[in-house]
Parts: sequence; C-alpha cells; structure tokens
Amino acid sequence: MTTFAMTFRLRTFLIIAGMVCLSTVGIAQKAKKSTPAQPKAQPNVVLATVGTEKVYLADVERAFQKNLSRRDTKLSAVPRDTALEFLRLYTNYRLKVQDAKDRGLDRDSAVKVDLANNRRLLSETFYYDKAVADQRVDQLTRRRMKELHIGIILSAILDQATKQWDTAGSRRKAERIIAALNQGADFEKLARDSSDDKETASSGGLLPWISGGSIIKSVEDEAYALKPGQVSPHPVASRFGFFIVKVLQEEPREAVKFRHILLAAKEGRDSNETLRFADTLIAVLKMKPQQQLSELRARRITPTGNVFSDLAVAYSDDKSSAPKGGYLGSSYTRSGGMEANNSRIVPAFEDAIYALSDGQISGPVKTLFGIHIVSRDSTKKPDLITERDAAKRTYRRLYFEEDKRTVLDSLKKVYGYSWVDATLRAFIGAIDTTKNTQDTTWSKTISPFLASQTIYKMPRGPITVESFTDSLRLRLDMRGYTLNFAGLERAINKIADPLVLAQATTDLEAKYPEFAALMQEFNDGILLFKVEEKEVWSKLRFDTADARMYYDSTKTRWVTEPRVNITEVFVLSDSLAETLNTRIRKGEDIATLAVEHTQREGVRDRRGALTSLSTKTSKQGQKINPTTKVGEIIGPFAVETGWSIIRFDGWVPAQQKSFDNAISDLAPAYQDALQKRLTENWLSGVRKLHPVALENTTIDKIWGTSMKNKP
Repeated sequence: MTTFAMTFRLRTFLIIAGMVCLSTVGIAQKAKKSTPAQPKAQPNVVLATVGTEKVYLADVERAFQKNLSRRDTKLSAVPRDTALEFLRLYTNYRLKVQDAKDRGLDRDSAVKVDLANNRRLLSETFYYDKAVADQRVDQLTRRRMKELHIGIILSAILDQATKQWDTAGSRRKAERIIAALNQGADFEKLARDSSDDKETASSGGLLPWISGGSIIKSVEDEAYALKPGQVSPHPVASRFGFFIVKVLQEEPREAVKFRHILLAAKEGRDSNETLRFADTLIAVLKMKPQQQLSELRARRITPTGNVFSDLAVAYSDDKSSAPKGGYLGSSYTRSGGMEANNSRIVPAFEDAIYALSDGQISGPVKTLFGIHIVSRDSTKKPDLITERDAAKRTYRRLYFEEDKRTVLDSLKKVYGYSWVDATLRAFIGAIDTTKNTQDTTWSKTISPFLASQTIYKMPRGPITVESFTDSLRLRLDMRGYTLNFAGLERAINKIADPLVLAQATTDLEAKYPEFAALMQEFNDGILLFKVEEKEVWSKLRFDTADARMYYDSTKTRWVTEPRVNITEVFVLSDSLAETLNTRIRKGEDIATLAVEHTQREGVRDRRGALTSLSTKTSKQGQKINPTTKVGEIIGPFAVETGWSIIRFDGWVPAQQKSFDNAISDLAPAYQDALQKRLTENWLSGVRKLHPVALENTTIDKIWGTSMKNKP
C-alpha cells in the first residue's frame, strides 16, 4: 500500500462493524433541528431495495444511532433531508457488501478466518453479558439509585497454631452475636466489644453511606436484601471472615450543591463569641432583601445579589471556598463524596446538608473545624442512563472476572470436564511444588507410567500427564506458573476454558436474534473492508498531473492566510509599558519611541516595524480583526517575557499560492476528492447490477412530503 493511501486511511472515519461510513458532519448537525411530530413508524417497514435486498427502517435506524452516538434517537424523528441523506449512505454501504459477495469474497479462506476470529471474540463477550453481566449491571444500577447507611460486625478468629482464621469458630461466634442482637442487644456496643475489625469497631461498626459497587460484594448483597432496622439473620461469609450487617437508613441517592460559611474560634474570639457571631449572620440571612442590603452596606460589603455568598467572602475561615462564596467546587453524594475528588465531609456537616431543602439555610452546625452555616443550593436526581454506564464500568472493574470464573467452572461440571483426582495427587506428589515452570528440571521426576495416565477428562478426549507436562514446559503463556494446585488449576483453565466457551456459544445465533444481527454486521463489515481495499484504498495514489488538474479547478481555495504590518514597542517592564502607552496616546510617534525603547533584538533599526505577521500564529497579529482601523493603537498586552504596544499599519493582501506552495494544504482535499471519485465510479457500476429503489410512499408517510413533490 502506498504511503498516500495509508495516511488517508488513518485519517478517514471508517467503521468496519457493519455500519455506514459517514464522511460528512452535516448529518449530525441537521439532526439537531426540531421537526414536527410524525406518525409512529413500524420498524419492519421497507424504506428501499438494493437489487433484491430489502432495506428495513429498523436496520437503518440502528446504524444511524451507532454512527452518530444517538442511541435514543428515532430515525423517524429527524428531519426528512437528514434521514434521506443517511439512507443514501446506508444503501451505498449495502451496495458495497453486495459487490463483495458477487466477487465471492465471503468464500475466501482468509476472510473465513477473519470471520471465525470475530465470532469467537464477539460470542465470548455476548455470552458473558447474557450469562451474568446484564443482570448484575441491572442490579448495580438499581442499587446506585439509592444509598444505605449500615453497620458491620466482623467475626474472624485466628487459629494460633496455623495462623489461619478458624472458619468454624468464627461462624459460631457470629451466630452468638446474631442471637444477642435478636434478644435486643445494642449493635454499636456489640461492635465495639466483639468485632474483629478494630478500625470499624472503634466507631460502633458504623460505615460511611454506601451505594452499588462501593463495598465488598457479599456485604453489599446482604445490605440491599435487608430493610432499615434489620440485622443479618445468618452470618455473611467472605474471605475476611463472617460479617453481621445492620441497615440503619435507606434514602434516595441525591447529588446536592451547597455553600458554607466556616467560623473558627481564634485569637480575640472564643467559641462562645464565635457561636454568637454565627447567630448574627444567620439573622442577616433571614432578613428581608431590603434589610439585607442595608446590613451589607453597614458592614462595608458590596452586594453582588447573593447575600450568603457575600457573607462567605467576607467572613468565612475556609480559605479554599470563601473566595467562591462558600462553594466547595462540585456536587456531593453521601455514598460518593465530592464529585471532583471523592472526599467526604464530616458526618455532622453531612447530616445538616441533607436535613435541608433546596434554598434553605441551616442553623449553627458544630464540627471539629468550628461552626458552619450551610446553604443547600440545589439537588440533582441520578440519571438512569448515566448510572447504568457507571454501573457497567464498576461491574467490569470489580466483579466481572470472579463471575466469569464461576460461570466457566459451572459449565465444566455440566459438560464433563474434571480432574482425575488420583492422578492429580500422584502428579503433585512426584514433583517439587516449590518450583515453577521456568525450572527446566521440574518434570524429570515423573515416571513413564505416570506420564501415560489421564490427569484431566474432557468431552473431546482426555489429557494425559505427558501432554499436560508438555504444555507446562513449552507454552509461553504458562511460563512461570507455580507447580502447586493453584498453578496447575490456572494452567488447566488455560487449556479448557476456550473449549468450554466454544461449546457454550455454539448456538448463540439461534438463541439470540440480536447476536445473529451483530454477527451479520461484523461479517458485512469485513466484506466491506476487503472490497474497499480492492476498489478504493489500493488505488489511492498521489498522481501529480491529476492533483495539478484538481489545483487548477479549485485555485481560489489556495491563497495565503491574512497577514498584517504593525509597528511595535516591546519592553520587559509593565510600568514602562504603561508610561510609553500614555505618551503614545498623547500624540508621540510610536516609531520614534520604538527606536529609543524597544527591547526586541534587531527591530530598533527598523523603527519597530514588523511586517507580514500571521493573524493566526502571531500573538500581535491575533490582536487585529477586520474592524481594526489603520493607525489604531493596541496594548499594552503581555507577550513572550514582556509587554507589547502596537500600531496597526495595514493588511498584507492575500496572494495566490503556486501548486508547489499549496501542496501541503491541497493534498488532504485532493485525497478526499479522489476517494469520492473512485467510490462513485465503482458504485455506479454496481448499481447497474443491483438497482436502488426508494419506497417514496412509505418515506412520505414517515417524514412528510418534500417541497419539490408538492404541487
């Protein structure tokens, strides 16, 4: 492939996954315009035919939503011109795919390999989504719509002999604690006295507020299964021990914006005087508007229209928020903290915010920092789509791998994959389990008899010790695996997992129409890529003669950028710049002052003249606009390491660029034109074999009759 074609392909917006290649921004821009409500369109209606292939509204709409990231926009709701332009692009895409099939590319061996690889990757993701991810993401999304305040008690008794936690003893202890709680024992006291997590025990087991994805899975599952006031009926198992969970409160998750005034006790103002001063400010905040204005003026505070903000600027001891009128810079949720950095505020302050309604002012709120006055400005409810996206990211980060392993292990039992325990024990007994697979001698102790035994059973045939050993020794992706059971389990999963997954995903197309449609999109996308490679990309070569003809036909586009002539005085001192500016504006000649004062090297001899400056890249040139008058003085303004005062001396006329000078700007446009020409020449031939016909009656029903069709 030529460098020219490769560069163009990197620049071009290509979507291979069976979607239309959009080359214009106009579609997206037009789609933003509002249109009159149209009759509801059925997704299975036919909009066009490409040869014998029917083009359905549902397929075009899906491509439209994917290409323009407008997943909730109905194609029937966009303007007619926008819809028809997209339909034209879509039918062109179908023409290209049809031509690829006519050429037999779908039967090409290399294409078949690509299709098989695509199916393997797509089926894996799709299967896991359907098996576990979709339900878990839905669950996380629902949980993220509300917040819980919970307490925990951990039972994790350490066995002093083994230095491992005693599972049975820990469970019995947890059961005794639950029994005590059921008989009325105080949860916080029991947490302080009995919890084996000393950090949370010190706070009576109380945790900050949680939401979906913010705590270990087993505890979160238990918390969201309970109602406020309820305690775990049974110990909750985890790798840390057994938890007992109590739900204290449940509230809708709300993101609030607030301001505060912090008054800290300091020299000359003790805590009592600070409290009295807080009461005084609260009284001002409760006054009628006219009284507030009088009070602010009496305190020599210039009113800005927000009295709380004015008082925060004047009196708040929180130096980070005071200049912003007491605003901390982002919204806040109880389970997530500040949106900007996830930091949490102290509980008393948090409780005060959520006790208010929007627009309300709190009374004095005491914390270890001092006394706060809080204003709750606004509240935002969580957006379901945004929360689902966040839940999906959280699930992939925290839970996906664990759930994936669980699914694969369960499938192995169903399909008949299993260790042969006796052989596995003999294998482990014959090797040094302190070594790993990088040791070249680890397998020397395996006897010929043991090597011939089956160590793992699979439907496609057993794995012998010999073949398993060869995999451990020779496969690069098993290099460094430990030779204990955990390492061997990891290795056998490497071998078995792809086979299990292939078996589980054999009939996905039959079970899930959406997967069949997805595969069709990807398959068509590969065909599109291959056929465009032959008809467009391989032919994209920079032909100088052809490019010169393009230059001649578009010559008016290739002119020099606007440039200006100026006279400048440049000095390093801002005070000197102000002095010179005053003298210039009183009538002294800027060129004469430039000779005396400018500190730009080589410019004094030219009396400060700077010629042909760019209005795009030069900071001085950027100060000039079409309304600037010749002789106008501008400045002083900061430039480089000093200060500049300039006089506008006139425009430098734009000049026609020669072909050689225009080539850097012309080449991308020529590439676009050549690509469009090659594409259109190609498609015009395909249309003769596969005519495109629009269903105008259906189109008129959905988008209305066009002006040109009206009498």
